[in-house]
Amino acid sequence: MNQREIKLLQDLCTPRRGERAFSIVDLIQKKTIPLDLAAFLASKVALGASWIVCSGPGGVGKTTTMRSLLPFAPADRRLGLALPNKVLDLRFEQGCLISNELSDHPPPTYLWDQDLRDFFELGSRGHQIVGNMHVDHLDQARSEVVDVNGVPERHFRSVNLFLFLRLQGHGLGQGRVDGSRKRRFVQEVYYTDGALGHERVYTARRGLLPDAPGDEAHETMCTDFLQDALTNRKKSTIELRQRFAGWASNYATDY
Repeated sequence: MNQREIKLLQDLCTPRRGERAFSIVDLIQKKTIPLDLAAFLASKVALGASWIVCSGPGGVGKTTTMRSLLPFAPADRRLGLALPNKVLDLRFEQGCLISNELSDHPPPTYLWDQDLRDFFELGSRGHQIVGNMHVDHLDQARSEVVDVNGVPERHFRSVNLFLFLRLQGHGLGQGRVDGSRKRRFVQEVYYTDGALGHERVYTARRGLLPDAPGDEAHETMCTDFLQDALTNRKKSTIELRQRFAGWASNYATDY
């Protein structure tokens, strides 16, 4: 990881309003994401999956959860920000492009309309695309992306993972909530390999579903990495990305 990417991650992971920046290790410890789901997600991301994290209200932890998976993006993927009017201004072939949010609201870094169509086009070209949305259900996400913004269905399916967050004891909807004193948790996860529509692979009540598609050996490697990280004092997003690159390289050599 070069200095440019380190600076990018530092900027992305600098907490706002005096909050602490949580990593995937923190989210496991806080029971936002159970270990087996974290390993499943890490494996998918490490193998090139794109992801979007969703919740209707603000303050539930979308951005934190979104960036917590960045350590697992393949080491040969160049990290970059997707910004309005510049989404297609790329100078590299394979990247992991991050949007602050997919929304028609301010601030001006959010993507909508043509910028949103360009963003999903990058996903269809093989780039990893990463973002978050203010929606509570997959059909709402599809409606905003496909129906409202005119993104082709096949481009919508280039986002392999949709994660939906909830705040314990709080209903659905818009607005902003104080999520600092209640447990945040992943309610549902949907996955597609891009060929067919998204299917539910996880619910908070049932856990990972038996037919959730995955690479068992690779997920075991990710589980081992996360268990090691849980006992390792170095657990920032940057430290985890640097450490996982070596861990994944050793796995590739062994297999």
